[in-house]
Amino acid sequence: MYIRNLKFEKDITLFINQDIYKKIEQCVDKAYPNEACGLIYGKIKEIKKINFEVDYSYHFYAKEFECIESSFESPVAFLMDDYLKLKEISEKFLKNFNLQLISIFHSHPGDAYPSGVDIPYMRSYYEGKIIKFKHIIWTIMDAQNRVLNGFIYIFDELRQINVDFLKK
Repeated sequence: MYIRNLKFEKDITLFINQDIYKKIEQCVDKAYPNEACGLIYGKIKEIKKINFEVDYSYHFYAKEFECIESSFESPVAFLMDDYLKLKEISEKFLKNFNLQLISIFHSHPGDAYPSGVDIPYMRSYYEGKIIKFKHIIWTIMDAQNRVLNGFIYIFDELRQINVDFLKK
């Protein structure tokens, strides 16, 4: 069961260039027929909206992608169950490249929407004690059609966000 028809969060956009997209595709190909997973690092820009005093939009710019081996191989689930390992990898990217973790990625064999298995994990990161994972974007790729969608837990609910592809 996949969750569709989520509210759309129009003030958040994830920008991905062709190089990052190709790395994501390679990660999916490597894991297929199982779900792939990885981490997207980048920068976040807060952009004040014109004619609004306190209204902003947020642009997440993907700069690096790291394919991560799932904690178990499965065509219907992925698992990154080691918060400390995620934190360690994230700190390495922050220290070495001044990039923060902006998205946790995984693939599905035939859809790019959160499954009933995904939702509890997404919620646990949002509700977790590690603040850097609270407003993380979740990207999901349909392994067959290569559609890439983004989602974020915000205001205590899961919402879909825009994913925009940059030429370079």
